Amino acid sequence: MAKWRELGRRIDALDEIDEILTAMRSLAFIEVRRLADGAQRRRDTLQAIETAVADLAGHHPHVLPVAGPSYQVIVALGSERGLCGDHNDKVATALEHARSAPADRLLAVGAQLALRLQERGVTHVALTGPAMDEDVPRALAGIVAALEERARSDHDAIPGLRILHPDADGEVRMRRVWPMPALPPEPRWRGRPDLQVKPRALYAALVDHYLFTALEVALRASLLAENRKRLDQMEGAIDRLRQRQDELARDRRRARQEAITEEIEVILLGALPAAGMWDTDRTE
Repeated sequence: MAKWRELGRRIDALDEIDEILTAMRSLAFIEVRRLADGAQRRRDTLQAIETAVADLAGHHPHVLPVAGPSYQVIVALGSERGLCGDHNDKVATALEHARSAPADRLLAVGAQLALRLQERGVTHVALTGPAMDEDVPRALAGIVAALEERARSDHDAIPGLRILHPDADGEVRMRRVWPMPALPPEPRWRGRPDLQVKPRALYAALVDHYLFTALEVALRASLLAENRKRLDQMEGAIDRLRQRQDELARDRRRARQEAITEEIEVILLGALPAAGMWDTDRTE
């Protein structure tokens, strides 16, 4: 097969890859915009819950738990899909430095992160992570179910809970969510507030809402960082791919010109004997 034809086939294959990468880049861009738009609202919600808990505890300190956590649970958030650079490697590396004791329970959220931890020999419980914004509630339900199952197996012992995840800026951070960080109550009320429910019941409801929201904020921040990494990866890959396409296109034009030159030479060489024969006949 002529070299220029083979180069044409390779260019066609790269064109198809270009279409796939462009579509993946567009999806990553859409996810980044969607996640970034709602990130601040959810952080504001979390801060409002923290303030409400601090106000309640400031006026009713007896609602605070007396016993500390009997063990630690770390929820490490990575990616369910690949093509996101060193997103999962950074989480796995940070996790090696963050675990305080071998007794820590580790929940690894995301198939790609679980694979990295398995390669490093880190014991963990693998959970399915979100692939897109719509998957966050499902992933959140899986984390809550795993935490509840662990609590039942440990006779309802209260664990300490920390979340390790890439933040929206891509930096991996550890956040302690339980026990809650101590916050001073805001001096908004001169007297004790009049509650419609018992303080302990209200505290329990606020804590449940706080833990659920903190996990959701972390999941969405990790997913945002993942898609930003994926967007960077896609843009770099597309740039390199198009450079390669241009190189192959130049090689194809050069090979086609060489093939045409060879064909012309063959035609000319085939015509020379005939031309010589006719010259001989005219001489006779």
